[in-house]
Amino acid sequence: MGAIVGYIDNTNRIGTSLLSDMIRTVRWTDNEQVDLWHDVFLSIARLNHGTTNTESQPIFNNDRSMLMIMDGNIFDYEQSKSELINKGHRFEFEHNDAEYCLRLYEETGESAFRKLNGNFNIVVYNLITHELLLVNDRFCSQPLFYYLTDKGNLLFGTRLSSILVSPEVPRQLDIRSIFEFFTFQRILGNKTYYKDIDVLKPAHILKYQNGNVSIIPYWEMHYKETNHPKKYYVDKLAAVLKKSVARRIQGNNCFGLLLSGGLDSRMILAASDKKMVTFTFGDFENREVKTARKIAEAKGCKHIFLNRDFDHYFNMVDEAVESGDGMYNFIHAHVIGYFSDIQEVSDVIFTGVRFEHCFRGTALPRRTLKIFGRNIGLPFLTKITDKNIVYKILGKLRYSIYEQNPHQLFNEYYADKLDDVLNNSIKKILEEANSKVVSIYDKFTWLDTYYTSRYPTYLFNLSIRQALDEYVVMFDNDLFDLYLEIPLKYRSNKDLWIATLEKLNPDIARIPNSNTGYSPFFPTFIRWAVVLIQIILKKIFVLKANRLPNPTYTESSWPNYRELIRHNKKLRELIWITITDPECLDPSLFDIRRIKEMFEAHVTGEEDYSAFLYLLLTFGSWHKKYGPHKYSTQSMVGSE
Repeated sequence: MGAIVGYIDNTNRIGTSLLSDMIRTVRWTDNEQVDLWHDVFLSIARLNHGTTNTESQPIFNNDRSMLMIMDGNIFDYEQSKSELINKGHRFEFEHNDAEYCLRLYEETGESAFRKLNGNFNIVVYNLITHELLLVNDRFCSQPLFYYLTDKGNLLFGTRLSSILVSPEVPRQLDIRSIFEFFTFQRILGNKTYYKDIDVLKPAHILKYQNGNVSIIPYWEMHYKETNHPKKYYVDKLAAVLKKSVARRIQGNNCFGLLLSGGLDSRMILAASDKKMVTFTFGDFENREVKTARKIAEAKGCKHIFLNRDFDHYFNMVDEAVESGDGMYNFIHAHVIGYFSDIQEVSDVIFTGVRFEHCFRGTALPRRTLKIFGRNIGLPFLTKITDKNIVYKILGKLRYSIYEQNPHQLFNEYYADKLDDVLNNSIKKILEEANSKVVSIYDKFTWLDTYYTSRYPTYLFNLSIRQALDEYVVMFDNDLFDLYLEIPLKYRSNKDLWIATLEKLNPDIARIPNSNTGYSPFFPTFIRWAVVLIQIILKKIFVLKANRLPNPTYTESSWPNYRELIRHNKKLRELIWITITDPECLDPSLFDIRRIKEMFEAHVTGEEDYSAFLYLLLTFGSWHKKYGPHKYSTQSMVGSE
């Protein structure tokens, strides 16, 4: 996906230079195709990589009373297009997603959006009534931010920073979002760091006219578990996966795949009828790289090892923070720095993200066993009830660091407010899920599933899109609908996934999982027992836990983030500069003295505060550039 920015000037006071300023916030290179349009009310721009949907936009209807701008891709609509032609709709282009969407909208109205299978942000504008619609896909796969000014002007864009260029935005920070970021490594719901600037919720339509905004859903996520034997779901999952991948590999593009040695991205290869160029990150030729190469060879695909420089994470800080508007831990933007290598052989890239969440139950809360100071996940789910679910989300939601005590980051006044604010945020989200779930565990994972684009690691996807078109197979409507109907017992572990993988490609299925070193067919209880034995043996015989070439290296695609701070001088110094700069961390909010103590304790090896230090670097870098002190003298932190 590319980007969309724009505004409606209801007062003729914003100024003509605003659109240019907004474009600069989403333009990463000089290679993007930029489409511009404006009248006396609407000014809008679309940026496109020039890979798909290359025709200029907007697309107009036949009498030019309506226009559409679309960022993204729609898949598998040939039959629907034929039906529209039979009803008298004329198409100028052979294959243009925006033109299809506009004709479908003309024919069926707002119900058209429910029928679209793809990843998209759409703008529909009526040139006669001046009504504007903003529409996103089921997953909010590219966040769309919006703000309604006091004068009734609407600003919108696919970056938060696009909104902040306007002098009409008051820039009052929202303490709820800050607390959430330093607890869950994400912001919950549709909030941002700034009050009144929101993200359009998944599968929603924002309607604007005459200074007024209304927001309605066109689709809602409802679990509706069916009851069939396991083989039924294996067969159906295999068929739907093949169809979902096939939809996305049409045409003459050069397709690539970011391939790990785990169980998710290999499924795309197993389901694909086309060969792809595969890429694997790593600090050296470790187990992850070797396993991924074997998977690629089993499918006859070219494999490219992307060797990471020691200063990779230091070098990408600024760009990573920009990609996620400071709302995602910057360390997840792994692909930054590799775009030119990928673009040499591929112009569309696939990722295997979210499979593990939906079909392997990795987001579900597990019981743990503490041995020698290490928590080992057990193959049992934690018991959750309506009475304890808020507490469980605080401590067990994936990427939550609540148990590491985020209170210590803040001054006493704010630290005392943290629990109440977080409890209220969680309860508000759970209210959304009450009538839409079958299991209490689906209620627990609602934050991960419905708000998937706010998941901490989603920065990986957002950072890719600044240079490449990227496809997420899990964002296929049919595949997600299947997820919603599979019983919890089949999607709470890897058994269904492995059986499906074996059905699609037994050779790929038999290759060991690089994350464990064991065959994917190892029973869960045996694998857990082996891990436990290894930990005990290492403790008894004082075996070296790390025989790797560098303390920061691991056998996976990602480094040892804890040791990276201790051994990378540039990164360590940047963190120190950030936490001691009042323009990065406001001393009226943060306990700078305590944060300095945490830094020293981490660097000396006394404690592991790496999660907090990376979050502080992310937020601090963003705040120095986009914080209120840059624009106004209003309160730094909004009250709630």
